[in-house]
Amino acid sequence: MTPRVFLLLFSLAFISCRTTAPPKTIRLPPTLSEASGLSIRANEFTWHNDSGDGPYTYTTDENGSIIHRDTLSATAFDYEDITHDNTGNVYLGDFGNNTGRRTEQRIFRYHPDKPGTDSIVFSYPGQNGEGRDQTGNFDCEAMIWHRDTLHLFTKDQLFGKGSYITYHYRLPATPGRYVAELVDSLRLPRRVVTAAAFDPERNELVLTAYNFKMLGGFWPSGFASLLTISDFPEGRFLSGTVRRRNLSWFWPTQFEAVDFYDGQWLYVGSEATRLRKLAVGKRKKRR
Repeated sequence: MTPRVFLLLFSLAFISCRTTAPPKTIRLPPTLSEASGLSIRANEFTWHNDSGDGPYTYTTDENGSIIHRDTLSATAFDYEDITHDNTGNVYLGDFGNNTGRRTEQRIFRYHPDKPGTDSIVFSYPGQNGEGRDQTGNFDCEAMIWHRDTLHLFTKDQLFGKGSYITYHYRLPATPGRYVAELVDSLRLPRRVVTAAAFDPERNELVLTAYNFKMLGGFWPSGFASLLTISDFPEGRFLSGTVRRRNLSWFWPTQFEAVDFYDGQWLYVGSEATRLRKLAVGKRKKRR
């Protein structure tokens, strides 16, 4: 049986808590049933799947229909997020580290209209590969580009210890080898961060997050949330004002993709789980 994959549309007023309008649903192709990142530029929506797919990105229209698949000159260990800069370069984050034993992460930089792929190779300060229980929180699923810098927001991996902290690191958006710079951190009770997007019009950061349990695997166990952060000092996103809005799902959902579109819409997508396959939220116009 072919899995059902969905595109959901939200009102943008939802982000500022001015409406509780339910999302509209559009079906997406099963090819994207493990979607783990989304980057929107002009009218092109660039997606990637989670680990196990290969070095591919998929371009769709705003209704989720696939236009083409691109094969990158890159390895594919565990892709977790994707973003772009203001010149058209795309940054694909191969920095998944569920076990905590990976000590070298990569971000692939490429331009859709030019040949070749560059690499940004990095580690975190204090990272030693001792496993997921080491202090330091070295798994990541959320990334944005802002003013020639890549900003990463980590996913808590200290299972059962109640810390639930996301750390903000930054890296130069140029090829090379780096140790990521720790900028800030934020405690999110009962939430882990899984995707990020930045709205330059409103100067706001959006993070997706959800609660989880370890039951033979990584399972979402509560309603997913959208965290909107504003009024922050330049470059210190996690020091701003945080507003949380729970998404009204009947089933717990593992959101792992988010981006703004056309100054009016927000798409939010979930990776496949055993409870539901893929959901992408698109919010209506601001007022």
